Amino acid sequence: MAALFARTSKSLPLIAGATLAGSAAVAYTYSKTTLSGHQLDSAQNAPSKLLTFPKSMLFPQTLTVTKTEQINHDTKRITFSLPGGENQISGVPAGSAILTQHSPSGRWFPILRPYTPISDPSQRGSLQLLVKQYPGGAASTHLHNLSVGQTLAIRGPLPGGYIYSEPPSSSSPRELIFIAGGAGITPIYSLARSILLQQEGTGNDRTRIHLVWGVNGARDVVLRSELEDLQRRSSGRLRVTICVSGDREEDRASLLSSSSSLSSDAMRFRRGYVDEDILGEIVGIAKESGRWGDDKGTKVWLCGPEAMEKSLVGRGGILAELGVDKIHKF
Repeated sequence: MAALFARTSKSLPLIAGATLAGSAAVAYTYSKTTLSGHQLDSAQNAPSKLLTFPKSMLFPQTLTVTKTEQINHDTKRITFSLPGGENQISGVPAGSAILTQHSPSGRWFPILRPYTPISDPSQRGSLQLLVKQYPGGAASTHLHNLSVGQTLAIRGPLPGGYIYSEPPSSSSPRELIFIAGGAGITPIYSLARSILLQQEGTGNDRTRIHLVWGVNGARDVVLRSELEDLQRRSSGRLRVTICVSGDREEDRASLLSSSSSLSSDAMRFRRGYVDEDILGEIVGIAKESGRWGDDKGTKVWLCGPEAMEKSLVGRGGILAELGVDKIHKF
């Protein structure tokens, strides 16, 4: 494990005497007489960023739990307050990750795990994580055990994140393909929201996203309401296909009630894995548009478990067979 930098203690010198008191009095008088009527409420000022690379990678920051929600059998949404309150944002770019940190009893080194926040990067005063608990998972179990009022140390943001360049308003619509597997939806959702809403209400950005999400069952669609809201706000520029590999009764009900058309704005459920049939269909639509990919030529964004990534982008993978060459993996 790479060497970790411990948090250094910082102390402020104590300053006393008439000079300080006099200076404070002058400053107070100046602010009252000169700036009267011109002061803005602090919440209206530009917020500071809690996390800035590389400083907050070296020195962890502390969040406080304000709310926990059990989303399904193994996933929680945890809301944290930022130390700077409403005058602060997280500073984590869309699609990027932070490192959570905790030190179990009897361990020499802390446990660090990456998580992508699902809250908007510009959200003031708070940050949200969606955490799936894995059997034997030290970090996920620790996070699930947090209660309101407890704290969590974090570092970040991790470098090397993807930055989307919005196209000129006169350009033809772009087609992007986002693929997620299980908990890999968090960076996919974060980046999709940023791209689709960065020009919300202006009509300038016509980027369209085809999002394919592979899950074990319908109960694992933990961001369903968020995705449906994003579909509504983006005026049809987000098409979502959920591939359900399980065969529970609730899964069959979702499949029966789902639209079967990719042109539908409704969320579409499909039985099976993210395979060549569904990806071939979506790649065909993207190719026909004539504007597939971003300014750098990246066509597909992918985040999922190792087995899924191997089947899609490994030697002889599905995307390679479909002629997809430029892929961004989170």
